[in-house]
Amino acid sequence: MKMTPRYLVPMLFLLPWLGCSRPERGTEPQEQSSSSGASAEQTLPAAEIRVGDQTDLARIIEENRGKVVLVDFWATWCPPCMELLPHTLEMAKKYASRGLTVILVAINDPDEQADDVKAVLERNQAAGVVNLISRYGIGLEAVEKFEIDDGALPHLRLYDRQGRLWAKFGVSAIAPDPKRIEAEVEHLLAAPEEAASHEPTAGPELVIPEGPSSSTS
Repeated sequence: MKMTPRYLVPMLFLLPWLGCSRPERGTEPQEQSSSSGASAEQTLPAAEIRVGDQTDLARIIEENRGKVVLVDFWATWCPPCMELLPHTLEMAKKYASRGLTVILVAINDPDEQADDVKAVLERNQAAGVVNLISRYGIGLEAVEKFEIDDGALPHLRLYDRQGRLWAKFGVSAIAPDPKRIEAEVEHLLAAPEEAASHEPTAGPELVIPEGPSSSTS
């Protein structure tokens, strides 16, 4: 049954695999430290963070046309997000020289939790990626404006070099598979700039958009 908007916020806070409720300040789950990576990986600049909305996100994706773009919606209060974040950042370093741009969008309160978000990013060496924190904070507005499927985090979207939405990960309360994400990233990086050679195979952790899209939805 199609979920109506009034169910999205409870979904955001009550999904068992999501870590349930928003934690008190300073009690966020400890994230895994990212490894140093292979020597061949590109050295990236220091991390920066700024408040942004869906318009900012669309503009950044458009500015990176010609590159493969991976958008990771996460939060400091979401345990699965914290587990997946090091993998996303490892991919950012590993594939930067091949044309991958990673955008992190933290669904956190920009007034009360900006320092917490920045601390997590610094500890995970989130360098060279675009770091946004939701202008709408936590709740229904953020879910609707950023079009986060089922209100569930983590939620990732992958765009090809033409800015077209290629696939979504982490929908319907199914945690994303890091190996599946990386496989699709590698495929798009290896494909000709004009178009990828095949469509991804649907699975419980991945949803294929209906038809080509140049938007961020």
